[in-house]
Amino acid sequence: MNLRVDSGPHAGYCLDDFSGQALQLYKCVNSPNQNFRTDGSSSSILAQWGAMYGAHVGVDGTGQCNAYAPAYCPKYHPIRDGNVYDPSGPLLDNNGTWHTWEDDGAWSHWTSRDLIHWSGSFHNSTNFGGDTGSVTPTQSGVYAFWPIMNGEGKGAIGSAVAMDAALTQWNHRGPTIPKPARITTGYRDPTRGFQVNGTWYVGVGCGNNIIGAQFCLFEANDDTLMNFTDKGPMYSTNMTFGNVDGNIVWQPNNVSANMMECPDFFPLGDKYVLLGSLYKTNQWWVGTLAGNPPRFTPESVGILDYGNGYAAKTGSTFIQTGASRRLLFAFTGWSEPTTVPGCGRSLVLPRELSISNTRLVINPIPERAVLRIPSSEKPLGGSLATGTQVEITMFCSTQSNMLPSNGKTYVRVLQSPDGKSYTEIGYDFGTQKFYADHSNCCATANTIVQNAPLPMDVLTADGGLNMTVMVDGGTIEAYANGVVITPLVNPDSNINEADRISSFSPTSSPLACTGSSWQLKY
Repeated sequence: MNLRVDSGPHAGYCLDDFSGQALQLYKCVNSPNQNFRTDGSSSSILAQWGAMYGAHVGVDGTGQCNAYAPAYCPKYHPIRDGNVYDPSGPLLDNNGTWHTWEDDGAWSHWTSRDLIHWSGSFHNSTNFGGDTGSVTPTQSGVYAFWPIMNGEGKGAIGSAVAMDAALTQWNHRGPTIPKPARITTGYRDPTRGFQVNGTWYVGVGCGNNIIGAQFCLFEANDDTLMNFTDKGPMYSTNMTFGNVDGNIVWQPNNVSANMMECPDFFPLGDKYVLLGSLYKTNQWWVGTLAGNPPRFTPESVGILDYGNGYAAKTGSTFIQTGASRRLLFAFTGWSEPTTVPGCGRSLVLPRELSISNTRLVINPIPERAVLRIPSSEKPLGGSLATGTQVEITMFCSTQSNMLPSNGKTYVRVLQSPDGKSYTEIGYDFGTQKFYADHSNCCATANTIVQNAPLPMDVLTADGGLNMTVMVDGGTIEAYANGVVITPLVNPDSNINEADRISSFSPTSSPLACTGSSWQLKY
């Protein structure tokens, strides 16, 4: 059911459940607190509300209320609002519930049992301030850390201790990790605490105008994580791995860096992984940790998302080891020229992390299968699933494992019935790049092509080309052999979403491709 105001001073606002406290008018963002069910007994109340505010009221076949939103807005990315950005503190508790917080509303709290369906409200606030942080379980308790942006302790890292198992009540402890005098640029976005040889540490993103971007390391006196000693930079770099232009296209041109945002650090397999945003390059480093105090030495570097996935933090179990499951959380970054206007921003679907030699591998989570409509499955080769909520998977190989030296293998999604508009996601064997071509995506012409370097030897080691494309309106999450591109596109709204189609094209070389496609429903 749609409950939105169409005219008057409240035009464009929707009925909204204000954290279970009261119903209010709030901007239409299609968030979970704007979803309602009703039956006939509610009709008089709805009629009165509609008359009072000039609202448009309509009920769909299921009685589900879907707040007004522009065409091609995401439908299965529930943590979405006009000001959604960095995820903080992803964590799997001992009861099997995933938690994450996001910065809109000073860390609104969200929970899920399956990583796909999330419960929460943008109005719930832990009062942690408005920037990125972390949550750390120890034997003494569960502790949150965040940068204090205003008021007492401004510029320091603040902390709180959880007062309940649901992680909804917190006792604030005030400024906890002061900013060192040596830091001359930013200082924020503390990491989850980690242990090295029995000692607890917390990292903070920071930088120096001379030395460059840094992972500042602080040693805790004990597992209450209340008193810390500055141990200098665990890692520093004054150079990015490539750069991102105004079209959110990665370019292989390194530029200087003097600040590390949204760092994360954790064991994975027999390696350690450092994540950090050097402003627009959201990077990973895989390497080793040694020394006292510990210092990180990278062995390889790459990009977490060659499209619009940004400010990544990872989540794991209460006790984390290199064998623990590790998931990546991020948001849909900054506006692209081809972004659907009026949809706000979303947290992306969580992503699975693993290590292959010294390479960080990023894959879609298997839990996404709950979105598939079984009866809609269509195999690769014929007509594929239609609409704007679609998943396509494919694996392409040759009998001799000798992959083509040229040509492209691709899918086209959000394709118009006449085939003239589409977004093309594929692999170019000649340039050895995974790509998302926006040039035919939208009503306004563009030349945007997002490219991710993907050497042929990676495909050879994996036995072939392995692609998954998740489409949710104008938000696309595309994977190929461990790399990711998140394109944001704005198809012509004059074409109904239900009329959009998908298609597949193998390269002219003798590849054998198998796979399936499904319509998806949240």
